[in-house]
Amino acid sequence: MNIEFLNNDRKEIISFMEEPEGYSIPAEHRIIETLDLKKGKELYEERRRIHLDGVYINFYKRSLAQERKIWVRTDSPYIQMHFEISGGATYYTHRNKKFSIATGQGESNLFYVPALDGMLIDPPCKNALTVDIELSETWIKERIGINPSLAVDFIDGIACRRPTLLSGKSHLITPQILKTLNELYDCSYTGDIKRLYLEAKLMELLAHQLHQAQTVENILPSHKLSKLEVEHLHFIKEKISTNLSKNHSIEELSYLSFMNRTKLQAGFKELFNCTIHDFIIESRMELAYQLLTESYANNWNISEIAYRVGYQHSNHFSAAFKKKFGVSPGTFLKKQN
Repeated sequence: MNIEFLNNDRKEIISFMEEPEGYSIPAEHRIIETLDLKKGKELYEERRRIHLDGVYINFYKRSLAQERKIWVRTDSPYIQMHFEISGGATYYTHRNKKFSIATGQGESNLFYVPALDGMLIDPPCKNALTVDIELSETWIKERIGINPSLAVDFIDGIACRRPTLLSGKSHLITPQILKTLNELYDCSYTGDIKRLYLEAKLMELLAHQLHQAQTVENILPSHKLSKLEVEHLHFIKEKISTNLSKNHSIEELSYLSFMNRTKLQAGFKELFNCTIHDFIIESRMELAYQLLTESYANNWNISEIAYRVGYQHSNHFSAAFKKKFGVSPGTFLKKQN
């Protein structure tokens, strides 16, 4: 497989990689490990790479002062497990713009494309931790191809040479997934024992992702929204819910959803029957109610709880809480004692 990285207008090749067919490993090796470092005024990128037969495991640590946009292109099918552990995010949009993948901080996915040919965007970040696991078709088919009911759409996408994202969306990195990723990174074994251990951990990660895909509720697209737009709107909803203390601007959410602000706001209201603003307020009030009623809430003052649910000023929080529940947070807290 040849992998090209080009500038925005696709007129200049920035870098080039050549990988063995099927990611096969030389007969004299069982496992190959390398460490690469790119360092400049606006970029620091450290990549630790582990090559097993049919698989590349890439651990990245990177800092970017400016957004990075590059065009990536391959001449062969490409399958990747992608994990944005902390500090960063990535966005890939295929050349025809009918297929895209948005992976926010703390999210993961598994995708297939018959060939990479699109824009890859890395927003500014500091000490971002990312894991990319590149899988050959042979590897993935040997694991789930024998039982395609585990991921029927994904296997069908590979068979039909159709860009496919497992379950149609990114998922949160669960504590179990994070534990497995840490064990993958920290393995202290050597030789064949290390190879066996890493292969077992790869199977764990695949099992976790398949389980998440199976438990996702069926998403029925609206007649006015494409399936891809529905997937992006669910991504935005999950993005907001994951960190209610963060104040997202409509411009930022529009960027993350690959929609203009009008389409984003109208689509969100149509799909979820409420505006983005109302969803944020409702979610914050539910979290505030939970924090105030939990036993350890008495160790926090109202200002601390306000900050945890996204309010810089406690009086704004108190007004919103009283409007929702009919009493101020202070009065509510006293009633719990």
